[in-house]
Amino acid sequence: MVRLVKVKPHIERFPEYEELDWIVSHAIGVDQTSDAMRFSQVLAQAAVIRGYESYYYMRYDDSPERNYLPMIYYVVIGNPKINVLLREEIEPVGHLFNVIAVFSSNYLIQRTAQRALLFDGAKTNATLVVNTSLSPDAVISLVKKYSLAQDWNGKVVTISSSKIDKSIAFPMIGATLRGYEKIDLDAVLRALDILGLEKKKDSVRKGYEQAVVKEVNIRAEETEKFKTMKHEIEIPEFDGKYWNPEVYYAYQKAAATAENYVQRIAAMPRWEVLAPGLIEFGPKPGDRNIGFTTGEWRFQRPVINYKKCIDCKLCHLYCPDGAIDFNPIKVDYRFCTGCGVCVTVCPTKAIEMMQEIQAMEGLIDEEVPVKRFEEREYGY
Repeated sequence: MVRLVKVKPHIERFPEYEELDWIVSHAIGVDQTSDAMRFSQVLAQAAVIRGYESYYYMRYDDSPERNYLPMIYYVVIGNPKINVLLREEIEPVGHLFNVIAVFSSNYLIQRTAQRALLFDGAKTNATLVVNTSLSPDAVISLVKKYSLAQDWNGKVVTISSSKIDKSIAFPMIGATLRGYEKIDLDAVLRALDILGLEKKKDSVRKGYEQAVVKEVNIRAEETEKFKTMKHEIEIPEFDGKYWNPEVYYAYQKAAATAENYVQRIAAMPRWEVLAPGLIEFGPKPGDRNIGFTTGEWRFQRPVINYKKCIDCKLCHLYCPDGAIDFNPIKVDYRFCTGCGVCVTVCPTKAIEMMQEIQAMEGLIDEEVPVKRFEEREYGY
């Protein structure tokens, strides 16, 4: 039997990293990869124009699949007063982020890639920029409920980007400048010239002009996560045995239920309990892999109308992620990526896609992208 011990998670911080400026972007894999890349590229180039060292890089969660997988871009902007050597493509820790850019509002209510809470690693005066048709007040309410567990005395900036440009990166850049003053509009316009993106200047200007800005002053005690978050987690006590599946499964459960980034790192399995070659143990027969939940990939969810359902089981048979139970037919949203295959194969049209934010909060966001079923058909 595996013995569990309680630990208070902590993580090594790098104070010099906190003296730099960081812009982190959360986007939908494949659908928004190019937009997140352009957003980061232009802002990094604009920072260089303003005399700062700067670079950008991308991080995905570990997965062989990329479509809809939550992804992150980081822009790092230097501080001429300090000499810092960054490890290549690091996963930054500490109170770092000046700007959190959210390309789809589902990340306001779900765990994000790499990090768990949207505000994990944010400075207390961070600016949150969201591509959404929701009001700033609605965004603040969602953040307080789902993704904030610290003091926040910054700004929220909202912009409905697709109404300005099909490539939402450029209105998002303009909106970001309303809450981040180290880079100005002139530097961004010059960066567009350098990158051969002169035609996008008008989209940036419109994003800057049409963005809605609201000051925020929230104490951690006002947030739901702060009230409910555990300060200790339970992890297995290593018994000295190598390649122990039961100990590994206990670590896996702790990591899967981690409530923030520090807890997630603390719950990572020790190398001694991994199979040779550092390969993960698969789930037990008949079980799902709790270490690889994919519910946070979803920006739309399948909803079953049981009055129309004839129990033909096709949705269960065709679900590529094994997320639909057989008897009775029921979606396990922990493992549903929202791909929409079940909607396509249902003969009675008993399943329809609903925005995740609508299913959870009754809100409809015009900026949530439309699902493209042909991506699955052609293997993307």
